[in-house]
Order: sequence, then C-alpha cells, then structure tokens
Amino acid sequence: MALLELNNIEFNYSDKELYKGVSMRINPGEHCVLVGVNGCGKTTLLSLIIGEMRPDKGSVNWTPHVSWSYLDQQLKVRQDMPVYEYLYGVWKDLFDKEKEMERLYMEASSGEGDYERLLNKAMRLGDELNEKGFYSLQEKVGRLTDGLGFQKEQLEQPLHILSSGQREKAYLAKMLLEEHDVLIMDEPTNFLDQSQVTWLADYLNSYEKAFLVVSHDEAFLKRIAKITFVLENKTITRYKGTFDEYLIQHELDKEQYQKDYAAQQRYIKKEEDFIAKHIVRATSSRAAKSRRARLEHLEVMDAPGKEEGRANFNFPFTHHVGSKPLEVNELVIGYGKPLLDPISFLLKQGQKIAVLGQNGVGKTTFLRTILGDIPALDGSFKWLDGTVINYFNQDEKIDLNMTPFDYVKSYYPDMTNTEIRTILGYVGVRKELAMRKMKELSGGEVTKARFAVMCKKKANFLVFDEPTNHLDQKAKDALFAAIERFEGGVIIVSHEKDFYDDLVDYELNF
Repeated sequence: MALLELNNIEFNYSDKELYKGVSMRINPGEHCVLVGVNGCGKTTLLSLIIGEMRPDKGSVNWTPHVSWSYLDQQLKVRQDMPVYEYLYGVWKDLFDKEKEMERLYMEASSGEGDYERLLNKAMRLGDELNEKGFYSLQEKVGRLTDGLGFQKEQLEQPLHILSSGQREKAYLAKMLLEEHDVLIMDEPTNFLDQSQVTWLADYLNSYEKAFLVVSHDEAFLKRIAKITFVLENKTITRYKGTFDEYLIQHELDKEQYQKDYAAQQRYIKKEEDFIAKHIVRATSSRAAKSRRARLEHLEVMDAPGKEEGRANFNFPFTHHVGSKPLEVNELVIGYGKPLLDPISFLLKQGQKIAVLGQNGVGKTTFLRTILGDIPALDGSFKWLDGTVINYFNQDEKIDLNMTPFDYVKSYYPDMTNTEIRTILGYVGVRKELAMRKMKELSGGEVTKARFAVMCKKKANFLVFDEPTNHLDQKAKDALFAAIERFEGGVIIVSHEKDFYDDLVDYELNF
C-alpha cells in the first residue's frame, strides 16, 4: 500500500496553471527525488503534499498512521533553547519515563510505599527504555552532529545565536533523528559543505524508510535517487532507477514528445483547413462541424521546450585597474577572537578563485571583512584604487512582500518600467512573475531577480557567496558562462564542486 497518493491534482497560481492532472505515489522505503526547472512548481507541490495549501481539483491522500516530517516546519520553534535540548526533544516521552523511573526507585528506597510494586514498575520502565535504545541516544546524536559539522560549543548555544546556516543544519538534524516514515526535504544541501553533503547522501542511502528530496545539486541527486519524479509540461512523470538512468531515458522521452507534438500540430492544421474550406458548403458542412467538435475536445499538448524562466546572465565589465587588484597579508578575521590562522594571498588581474572550507569555518566572514562590512582583527588587505565590486550576498535581507519589479526599482529608480521588465525577462523572471510578491516565487526566481540587479552594475570584480543555491541546472550553466567570460577578478564561495571546478584558477582552502 502506498504511503502517499496524489490523484489528478490541478492548481492555478494567480493566472498561471501549474498542474493539470498530476498524479504520483510514494511507496514504503522508496528513495525519491523531485526535479524540474525553476518556477515549475516543485515547492508548491510540497506545500500541497503537507497540507499547507489545497489543490483546486484532485486529492492528496496520506495512508492513516503514516508519519512524515518536512524540513521547513521546524522553523517555528523556540529560538532560546540550546541546540542539544532542541535535538533531544525528539525523545521527550522517553526522558519523561526516565524521570518517572527514578522517582519510583527513590520512593521504593524510602520505605514509604509498596516496595515490590514500586520496584517492579520502575524495572518495567527501565526495560522499555532499554528496548527503545534510550541509553544509546547520546552516541546516536553524536554521530549525526559530527556528520553535519557541529562543534561541541555550538550544541550548547541557543538556536538564535547560531548562523542561519547552522540553524538550518540543526533543523535538518532533528528531522533525521525523528526517523518518520517519509522525510520531505526542499534543498537540504544549501547550507552544507562538500564533506557534509557526502555524509548526508550516505545517511539517506542507508535510511530504511522513504524520502522525497527537491534539489538542484545533480551530484547529490546522483548519489541518492532510486525514483525520479520530473515535473514538466504541467504534469509529473515517474522514472525508476538511478539518476543517470533517468537522464538518459528523459532525453529519449523528450524526443518522442517533440515528435508527438509535431504530429498533433499537423493533424490540427489539416483539420482546421478542412473546417475553414467546408463549413459554409451545404454538402460538407455537417462533416466540418463534426471535425470542429472533435477538435474542441482535443487535449492540446503544450509546446516542447517552452520553459518558464530560461535565464541569461551578463555582468558588465568597466575597466582594468592594474595587475594586482587584491593583496591580502596576514589577515586575521573573526568576531572578537580569530576564526582562522592569518590569511595571505595575491589575486592577479583577471584571476578567478574559489574560497573553500567546512560550513561555519569563516568563509562569509572573510568576504565581509575584505568588503569592509566588519573590521579585521589584524593584518591587512588592499584593493587597488578604482576597483568596483559587484557582490552577491547569500544572507541579503529581502522584503518578501516586494515584487521583483519593486526590488529592481529600489536599486535603479531612474529605470523606466520597460527597462525593468526587460532586464527581469532577460534573467528569466518574465511576464506576471515580475509583479508577483517574492514570497510567492520559487527560490530560484528570487535569486534570478537579485541577479537582475547585478546585471545592471558595471564592475571589475565579482564576489559571490553561494550563488547557485536554488538555481536549476540550466540557470547554473548560464551563470557559469557569464562568470567565465567576465574580464575582471572573481571570488566564489560555493559548496558545488561541479560548478566551480572548471571555472577557477586556484582554490583557497580555509
């Protein structure tokens, strides 16, 4: 019996039809991934699955008593509790039973109650705790927090003290510890470094229950997928097998779809020509009306390759400033105390480098230091005079009630409405999406709106902090090409080796 079934789902967002007749099922133990281009409706589908939204037509059916967890649910938690308390809260009922067992032993030893009855009750609770693995919880939590890169002192800190990335990892950790029948994860690798992504892939591969993962990290998907659901042309197709097998079969299916679409278009044209020619003739008008009725009931296929939000990027170059645009000497970074050993390197004209290191080691702090947002603790860095920096900040605070149009307008108030719509369309935020609130868009569409601002700024140095989060593969390819042809210097922080590996001249490891 399936754990989850979607039957003939239809859903419209404003005037955009996202799905027509979508059906899918997840069976016990299936390791599933959901893919599709930015804006096709993957996150919305997850919202329908967990009941945050309702379909216009069709049904979402969970089998009774099936438990599930969704990564974003954990955001509504008390932020003042320490991380370890938050994680161990998964087993609150067991800790309550331990307290009751200890109370019973104390009462029995006091001699004030029925010794045998109290002792037997306490022993039964002890046996239950032992059967449920209570006495190995510390080891279990330790393996998981080590795999996700938590330091001991971070586990003792309240959630609100952690960086946004560390908090996301805490939410992910609790979700994994809950071990529900179905795990539902939307972009779980966005705040993980490469070693942690590998650890998570290994963990999910050994997970005996089911999961559904949305991710644009193809290397990660290739490690975990056994079932691939692809959302395109407003419907879902299920592929069984590895992600590489899906990619091969999907290309074959796309070719077949193109042939079927072309054949249908020829049929429609032939019928329309017949109807136009014979509808007014007395001898053949009946046949023409019959064919017109058939056409009116024909389910017309969407044009293949019609992808919402196809992105183009271009970062305009202004002028060269010299052979050594950035020099860093014995730079010490941190907040009050050093995060890393002193950093020294020289970036030459036109060079592109990747800044690497474990999550939380200080990569973003380094960027904020050389950009002048926070002071250095010691050492120095020097930009050549005339350096103009174009910066993508992964932690930019955006008013999600703004539209992409308003967002671009806030940076370039002198741009005309047509110019704003043109640049948004260029990066893949087209038509009605430009006037929709950011909170109603996919993560990829929000990122593209931010790139629209960068594509209007002339600079000779680009700085990117995790720019590929939320982008689909075609958008990543477009971003890669734009950075590759940029004439100036580039610094990239990224956890996606497949993205930066062939792009940079060298790596700076922290």
